[in-house]
Amino acid sequence: MIRILPEILSNQIAAGEVVQRPSSVVKELVENSIDANAAQITIDMEKGGKSVIRVADDGTGLSRDQALLAIERYATSKIFDQADLFSIGTFGFRGEALPSIASVSRFCLVTKSKDADTAVRVEMAGGKLLQVSETGAPDGTMVEVKHLFFNTPARRKFLKADTTEAGHITDAVSGMALGNPEVGFRMHANGKLVRHFPPGQDLLHRAMLVLGKDVADQLYPMAHAAADIRISGVCANPAVTRSTAGRIYLFVNNRLVYDKGIVAAVFKGFEGRIMKGRFPVAVICCDLPFDQVDVNVHPSKREIKFLSPQPVYQAVAQAVAAALKTAQQNVAAYAGSRTMPGSKVSDVRKTTEFVQDSGYQAVQSAIPWGPGRRSEPAPSPSLATVAAAEKTDASEIRDAAQKTDAAERTDPVTPDKSPGFAPAPRDRPSETVTEIPEKKPPVIFGQIMGTYIIAEQEDRLMLVDQHAAHERVVYEKLKHRHTHLPRDSQFLLVPETLELKAGEADLLTGILPDLEALGLVIEPFGGTTFVVKAVPGLLAKKQITSLVQGIVETLMEKGDTGVKEQWLENCLISMACHHAVQANRSMSHKEMETLVTDLFACENPFHCPHGRPTMVSFDKTRMEKLFKRVV
Repeated sequence: MIRILPEILSNQIAAGEVVQRPSSVVKELVENSIDANAAQITIDMEKGGKSVIRVADDGTGLSRDQALLAIERYATSKIFDQADLFSIGTFGFRGEALPSIASVSRFCLVTKSKDADTAVRVEMAGGKLLQVSETGAPDGTMVEVKHLFFNTPARRKFLKADTTEAGHITDAVSGMALGNPEVGFRMHANGKLVRHFPPGQDLLHRAMLVLGKDVADQLYPMAHAAADIRISGVCANPAVTRSTAGRIYLFVNNRLVYDKGIVAAVFKGFEGRIMKGRFPVAVICCDLPFDQVDVNVHPSKREIKFLSPQPVYQAVAQAVAAALKTAQQNVAAYAGSRTMPGSKVSDVRKTTEFVQDSGYQAVQSAIPWGPGRRSEPAPSPSLATVAAAEKTDASEIRDAAQKTDAAERTDPVTPDKSPGFAPAPRDRPSETVTEIPEKKPPVIFGQIMGTYIIAEQEDRLMLVDQHAAHERVVYEKLKHRHTHLPRDSQFLLVPETLELKAGEADLLTGILPDLEALGLVIEPFGGTTFVVKAVPGLLAKKQITSLVQGIVETLMEKGDTGVKEQWLENCLISMACHHAVQANRSMSHKEMETLVTDLFACENPFHCPHGRPTMVSFDKTRMEKLFKRVV
């Protein structure tokens, strides 16, 4: 027999999608507060939100009739017709959150508009309306949710420990605070203040508070514009990484989202700067027309779809790469930013001074906006200003993007395959160029432990890893030759033979023409045997069979040669690694000078192709702290 479900039961079913845990309640209520133009939001919770969740704001508030209508399912003030559904500029729009929350809790709504004399109080339990009364309250809205899932014990028993649920709430509030730095947030847990974000901040200072002390003085602002797409945010020094993607915050038109394509774009920008298996720290804000993104994918509104994803991903990758390239110009801050155990982290003022020295404006003006926000968007930094800060012309920007995006490969550490990237545009308008001041070449003092070169440049002590440094130099030379010059091969006087397994032989046979384009000429010699006849000029003096064996084993391990640029990049990295001078090898003073000079001429001198640092730097202040001359 087919029946129409009772309204309370249908609301509880809907609540299963909207309200998955206490943090879901906080997210929905805080987003409503932001949509109400609140300047200050206070969140209180007890026992991880299982016992009490209370969200209060100083927003516009509701009248009595609006308050009663707000607890009805599918009642919303955010959209009115079908066209609005495809151009959503607010956080809420479904009209499901309040009735869904009320159906699985003891619910109380107190709200007062500015033109009302008294506030209205609406009380519900398990979706049933208990009482509507007048009360005294300040302007704004307060929603109290008690005993979440009290009438659905099967849902309640799946909740985790109080500390775990409290952690999810803290992460949710921190994420929304990052996306809305102009709004103030105060969060209490069991009566204690655990988070405080003052109102009226810009994104940089809000990110310092959210991301933590170990990141605060190692953040680089980004600002990038391409057509109607604007990218702003901050990214951390590549030395600051995490074991998960939990510190990659993504915002699209202020909405906290997750999109694996944007995550892959962030990795593209960091390519060659972080080690495999590590995740960068970044806050990425994408601002684009509302009709270019669909947020109506899932009731949680965390998933989105772009109408044209490739330009967005390309813009993110270029923004991250440009920010890191600009940061590299300050060698002491970039290479010396690996915080030592027990050392104090610099305050906000130091980071602000670095940002100003780098030529960036504060990113407050680059915060995305949407309809219903309290103020009109401030003008974004001009492309000329950003270009001047990056100290590069249009061709250099393309080269940086191509180096970042050369393989057009998907996220190497994310198991899911991510969307590819569109090629970097080649017809970008000319941009303002500023001269890079001439720097004195490093003074080489010698070598220690057979591995590290000691150098000084402009009152900075540098330790250079000779293998990582030479690996970077060789890699960029090989890549330049492959990209811009004809094939450079040197035929061997005595060809070398290579015996492979059957699967390895099949793989190598399929990529022989592409290896030849790199200068590596290999021919079948019958069965699973191959003969190496020529190698790239840079590698002529090296044992080549181990190199080819390493390339084949790497490709077999990855199990995919379908993305040509990706495995060609791996081949170049393997070649550079095999050719580079090894650790524990004595070098002459001239060799060390040449290596360090070549390193500083590289596009990315601070990281080897695998992402390891090539050098660490100590400025005078840091040295004096080590010797307790200053505290």
